[in-house]
Amino acid sequence: MTLAPIVITGCPRSGTQMMARVFGNLSENFCLITEHSNKKVDVPEENLDVEDHQLWWDHFEYTKWNEVKKCPRIDIPIPNEVGIRKIRDSYLQLAQGRRIVIKNPSHILYPHIIRQVFPNAKFVFCIRNPWHTLQSMIKHGHPRLLLLSPRAANEQKSLLLRAAIGWSDAFISYHKERDKDWVVAQYENITDSPQTAIAGLCKNLEIHPQDDLNIDQAAAIPQTSRSNFYYIKNAFQDSPDQNQITEEIRAGCSEFDYPLTPEGLQGTCVTYAFEEFATKLRKKTALKTWRRSA
Repeated sequence: MTLAPIVITGCPRSGTQMMARVFGNLSENFCLITEHSNKKVDVPEENLDVEDHQLWWDHFEYTKWNEVKKCPRIDIPIPNEVGIRKIRDSYLQLAQGRRIVIKNPSHILYPHIIRQVFPNAKFVFCIRNPWHTLQSMIKHGHPRLLLLSPRAANEQKSLLLRAAIGWSDAFISYHKERDKDWVVAQYENITDSPQTAIAGLCKNLEIHPQDDLNIDQAAAIPQTSRSNFYYIKNAFQDSPDQNQITEEIRAGCSEFDYPLTPEGLQGTCVTYAFEEFATKLRKKTALKTWRRSA
């Protein structure tokens, strides 16, 4: 009997990439599959040259399709029996008998379809302080990092409001679909106490010691965020959508004890500018090093 696949999902920028890397270090008996294209940089633990979202785009049709970018405008597939069977076969062929671990934020929009593919799937719902998440989603000024739910895909709305809607829609889907096969990976708990949190996830997901677990190695991945949150504080302060944004995130903030506004977050204009410069310099140096070694 095939072990239950593990699906890591949640709003983009909520810790799904971190959790994919955690699972990629946890056991060699896992087959990690993500939607990232630059595996060496984003998820070096992934050994497959496959982009998860492309698997879905190849096997299913979508209600709204971007012909220019060759991707859906709303990232929810239209299920059909042939597509369900083919994508299941694709996953099993890639896994070669190992336990499947799929990481893709978009899957939070259609867990009911995931369960048609794998009825015994277990879900890891990643959630993070909405203000940290929203800053990461919008600070580059384009919608590439948004969750493409029907509501968040509305281009008439501001980027910040669409990001908040995506965070809300991820929470709503989790709240609607959760059962005994769902576990929560709260970003702050993982980074504050990685060994304890990862061990707890393993227990809840029924991942057993015979899987040759390496919790110490996996626990080295999570790092406490040192981000400066001036950008999101300023964006929220200047937004005409403040009331709508807070209403979108209210239920999730209440359940996970997050602040409803970003005022109390750390960060000033000067420190933000300095830290952004330092981050770009580190990335540029890392890229040069990687190109030399490639």
